[in-house]
Amino acid sequence: MFQDFTICINTRFIFGRGAEEQVGQEFAKLGVHKILIHHDDGSYLQTTGLLDTIKKSCDQAGVKYVELGGVQPNPRLKKVREGIELARREGVEGVLGIGGGSSIDSAKAIGLGLASDRDVWDYFTGVAEPQTTVPVGAVLTCPAAGSESSQVAVINNEDEHRKLLVSNPVVRPALAFMDPLLSESLPAFPTACGVVDMFSHICERYFTKDDTFGLIDRMSEGALRTLVAIGPKSVADGKNYEYRAQIMWASTIAQNNTLGVGREQDWSTHTIANELSALYDTPHGATLSIIMGSWMRYCIKRSPRRFARYAQEVFGLHDETMDVTDLALRGVTATENFFTSMNMPT
Repeated sequence: MFQDFTICINTRFIFGRGAEEQVGQEFAKLGVHKILIHHDDGSYLQTTGLLDTIKKSCDQAGVKYVELGGVQPNPRLKKVREGIELARREGVEGVLGIGGGSSIDSAKAIGLGLASDRDVWDYFTGVAEPQTTVPVGAVLTCPAAGSESSQVAVINNEDEHRKLLVSNPVVRPALAFMDPLLSESLPAFPTACGVVDMFSHICERYFTKDDTFGLIDRMSEGALRTLVAIGPKSVADGKNYEYRAQIMWASTIAQNNTLGVGREQDWSTHTIANELSALYDTPHGATLSIIMGSWMRYCIKRSPRRFARYAQEVFGLHDETMDVTDLALRGVTATENFFTSMNMPT
């Protein structure tokens, strides 16, 4: 059954070569005069000249900036609070995250905290619902989480060993700068982690209890087939612009709910993965690739027809002599083989 829904994706996408050169002018259009540039201190910032390019664009547009590095995978609450304190002290009006999901989620959390007098962790524990944020932008260098246009931010509280999320439309970034060339220097492992993450984001929406198949299912199947086809190629050939561009846009539509409207969603795999990451600080994509096969085998009995269709439509598996459950199990094996083809753990 196609359920009622409301969706508003307020992100302005600047996609293509040189997108990062427009950071300053796009923030200026929003009336922002000073931003916090937030990143992970990655060597790519210097080797590619990315940070200098962004600062130059700000200078040209008359947008001032302060800088805060040090973002880690599974972004830390301490760094978020440090960013909020710095931004308040410096009179910052907007936040720019540079990198992948960790930097962008951290920037989104800083934006929430900067717009309110509350402790930002209250939004993650459910004590309060966010009402507003300052304009947040994202320069994407590691396609994976889809954080550049999603309404979700995930933060790790090290002191409590809790990795929690906030999900609210106000969390969506105002600006997403997406230049596939910026991801060309990404090594094979984080590239593969990203492909697994976006694949899982689609599966969380696809595997619903409903056995009625319609538009959103077919869109999801097409996106999953694309990831199966070009995921291993993008890992093997990081300099291929076409692969990088396809992967970069896939990360966005996998998580901004384009493929999730009108349906009940699951999110068990990510819930389990977040707990494991909080305990063991494991890379998110690798945690998902380890979990997904086991989760699928456990859930097949709830919806064998949907898992069997997944095997057929995503991996092209079909056998008239095979019953629905056996076909579904073949789809799980194909999923794990797909992950293994990118040297991901299962």
